[in-house]
Amino acid sequence: MGLLEQEIKSRNLPELFRNKDNEAVQNESGWRSRREEIKNVLCREFCGCFPRIAHRIAGKQVLEDDSAYGGKAVVKTINLGIVSDYSYVSFPYRLMLPKNAERPPVFLYLAFSPEIADGLGEEILDAGYGVANVYYQDITADYYDEHQSGLGRFCTRNNYDSWGKLAMWAWGSSRILDDILEREEIDEKRVAVLGHSRLGKTALIAGAFDERFSLTAANESGAGGAALFRGKTGEQIENLYGKGSRLWFDGNFFNYRKDLTRMPFDQHFLLSLTAPRHLYIASADRDDWADPKSEFLTCAECSKVWNLYGEEGLVSPDRLPETGACYHEGRIGYHLRRGTHYLSRDDWRQIIAYRNRHGV
Repeated sequence: MGLLEQEIKSRNLPELFRNKDNEAVQNESGWRSRREEIKNVLCREFCGCFPRIAHRIAGKQVLEDDSAYGGKAVVKTINLGIVSDYSYVSFPYRLMLPKNAERPPVFLYLAFSPEIADGLGEEILDAGYGVANVYYQDITADYYDEHQSGLGRFCTRNNYDSWGKLAMWAWGSSRILDDILEREEIDEKRVAVLGHSRLGKTALIAGAFDERFSLTAANESGAGGAALFRGKTGEQIENLYGKGSRLWFDGNFFNYRKDLTRMPFDQHFLLSLTAPRHLYIASADRDDWADPKSEFLTCAECSKVWNLYGEEGLVSPDRLPETGACYHEGRIGYHLRRGTHYLSRDDWRQIIAYRNRHGV
């Protein structure tokens, strides 16, 4: 047994490849069935259920700057309306496209500000990528509002398995994807979803449940993101129960804050749903709250799902990564940056290098 396998075994994780009838999953067909079981478990016990009501979207361009970034890009501001027979909600997003690239690949970026890529738009532009930028609080507010803002009012809810705000931000991202996939000026086969911290958690949910994303990238997503809960240091479910983050998840999730052994999943379940598409996890060596060790181990454990498809998941030595490690060979990319909790230029450059290498 290798060193990573020993470390993972010590975490006593729920089994990915054993279905609800306790039968072993041995092939792609069995995994497809198991995948649906995992989605149901996560919706019920973690992020909450997405709306099941019929809806339609309408994206209306309200602004255009055809000389953005010194004339290198076009930036369009689009108001996205989501309509059902019972409700309506709208929020804006901004689409930046380089002028020197025909049908460029795009990052759907969940931003902490209305500024494109939180101020790093030009560097991404110069790398040949477009950005669909949404300020996450335009989808629903990130404070304790009893789900009375934005998508929080879109459908009726309960205190148990109704969607939390992470799922709302993720579902809103998929509605943006609906809109940009109708636009001929982008490469519809190469749209990545990316977020940092709580928005890294969001990106993982979006990529897990929406198979149209070619790459799912999460930077320092930690607890409720890429990091295993069992054996985790730093942030715990009890911390997520604080008033600032309680509404991110569904109500059932917090039943496990005192006893993880009862929790029927861990975060390798969430990351496994991305297979066999591409996944990228980024960590920082001083981000103890997120726990980079547990983020890396999740990647190592869920690689088995990619192997089931005949693909390589995480390709790395049989040991925990040292600071500066970068693993780009497989369909799960990973790097461990020096420093603290932050989405840096270096993180962007590594993720872009991974996209360039794999053409996703």
